[in-house]
Amino acid sequence: MLPITRRRGIILAMLTALMLLSLPVADTLHLRVISINDFHGQLVPATYAWSRGRPVGGVSALRQLMDSLEQECGCPTLRIDAGDEMQGTLLSNLVAGRSSVEGMNLLGIDIAAVGNHDLDWGQDSLRARQRDARYPWVAANVFDSVTGRRPDWARPYQILPIAGMRVAVIGYVTRDTKSIVRASRVAGLVTPGGIEPIRDALEDAHRANPDFTILVAHAGAFCDNGECSGEIVDLARALPAGSIDLIVSGHTHSLVNTVVNGIPIVQSLSNARAVGVTDFVKPDGELVWASVRVDTVWAERPRSAVAARLLEAYEPQVEALANRVITVLADSLMREGRQYALGNLLADALREVGQADIGLINNTGIRSDLPAGPVTYGQLFQVEPFENHVVRVTLSGENLQRVLEHAVSRGRIDVHVSGVRAVVDLDQDRGQRLQSVTLDSGKPLDPTAMYTLAIGNFLKNGGSGYSMLVPLRAVNLNILDLDLTIAYLQSLPRPVHASSVPRITER
Repeated sequence: MLPITRRRGIILAMLTALMLLSLPVADTLHLRVISINDFHGQLVPATYAWSRGRPVGGVSALRQLMDSLEQECGCPTLRIDAGDEMQGTLLSNLVAGRSSVEGMNLLGIDIAAVGNHDLDWGQDSLRARQRDARYPWVAANVFDSVTGRRPDWARPYQILPIAGMRVAVIGYVTRDTKSIVRASRVAGLVTPGGIEPIRDALEDAHRANPDFTILVAHAGAFCDNGECSGEIVDLARALPAGSIDLIVSGHTHSLVNTVVNGIPIVQSLSNARAVGVTDFVKPDGELVWASVRVDTVWAERPRSAVAARLLEAYEPQVEALANRVITVLADSLMREGRQYALGNLLADALREVGQADIGLINNTGIRSDLPAGPVTYGQLFQVEPFENHVVRVTLSGENLQRVLEHAVSRGRIDVHVSGVRAVVDLDQDRGQRLQSVTLDSGKPLDPTAMYTLAIGNFLKNGGSGYSMLVPLRAVNLNILDLDLTIAYLQSLPRPVHASSVPRITER
């Protein structure tokens, strides 16, 4: 039997279809919202294991699909992006995101949320990209930590006129922004979560008497068998009834197509792999949600002329570097589950090249998969795009236990390690989940002994909540995480094999 939420969606779609057939055209106010999220500089297509070699995404295919969806509808259309436009590929990062913003202009984006990674080059860079954009960016829950006011680049909402209608779009960025972005880039900012930080924006927007109100949120969820949980689900539950007609979400790179508190939420994976399509009908002044779907962005047509001109302006700058073959992999390395071979390989690189007892990398720092066969610099860049400096920290066994305990504090295993093996019980209370830690030598971890740990400076500076590392003594190894990984891979015989044996296991 279908999950309840899916059955309800099918029934709503059927009922709406019947209503559309019975309503005269003059009585129907129709709006189509085409949405993307977490573009991450994916200006060119990519292939994935699930696509079976078929290219997916890229700005040309995305523009072609968006145009087709607008023509198919023949109705007023709004194109929305839910943030994290720029960070993630050489084509984007080498120009601090400028090429990605030009790509958004090409797509005809009408409005975008500010994502946490849109702050990766700092506030001045974000202001520059906003000046490049032909669309507004919105973020209602960003404030100066001293004045309590929103910074000049954080517009809380925008009223968009579309075919005689008024659409209010309110912005939101994940409450975890401060722990995700390098501290120096977000110094002086706070990003509180929940409804209170955006309540004034919501009320102001409603005073403009819009026909539709949309929340574009760089905060997401995960869904399993029709049950969804996450920051955006919590926020949707807290919103006043009838205050929001649609939430376009992002950040978690997952598929979300659900209804919470009467509000449809759509999130279209990431990296231009899919678009969300939401249709509204408003007969006789009463809003009816018609349908929500998510379409794959297949990229099998030739580049459009306008997309070709955009890409030709940037591709020569990165082509030689991006296409340089670094090594050959025996097997595809996919990010599947919480422990996987790619994470083990990166942790091994940290320990070996960093000359430390232990290597550790957080899962959210691993941004892409790697295919079997020749692996290029460009592919490795997409795995580790954040340019973290590697440091070697000296810490006690007791402090290392705190680090590993924090790694499972959210009820899941969020890191990969090298040099140690750990057993955890995720059913235990927070702070009590780490059951045992053993060195590769077979000896148990000694809480009083001193060890060395190779990590990125993002974690050393307290990123992702690792505040226990901040006061510890560290040596900067003067090498970026990507360069360290490349050095390690080039030291291994080809084809490279990576161990898939989990180093952190559940009891």
